[in-house]
Amino acid sequence: MVGKITERPASVTASLGGEGQGTVEAKSGAKAILAGLASEEGMTPVEMMDAALAGCLVLSFRIAARKRGWGARLNTVAVEVTHHKATEGASRVQSFSCRFEIDGDFSESERAELIAESHVLCTVGNTFHAGAEIGDI
Repeated sequence: MVGKITERPASVTASLGGEGQGTVEAKSGAKAILAGLASEEGMTPVEMMDAALAGCLVLSFRIAARKRGWGARLNTVAVEVTHHKATEGASRVQSFSCRFEIDGDFSESERAELIAESHVLCTVGNTFHAGAEIGDI
């Protein structure tokens, strides 16, 4: 049986004054502190991008385990994402490294299968791979 998919509003607003920290707020009500400087409390936009990928991958891993009937075998999964900035061209992230830490009763081949499926299912990672158009309205 497939459960009903619940969708959340798909927009986020960031605001920042002339000095100091800002905020990021999703229409769903979730909020985060936006660091105006790397030395300030809160997350920088690039850290939020890393967090989006890491969060998407752990959720996708759990989905993959459940799809295979292995959900009860998963205790925890954590993904550490490290970005690598491009040295040439426009300011951007050139690549990401993802390190999975899996606590559960899985063989090495099952772990590899679940990690691969996580990447297939992850909307954020798929968007980074394919690129997305950015436009102003």
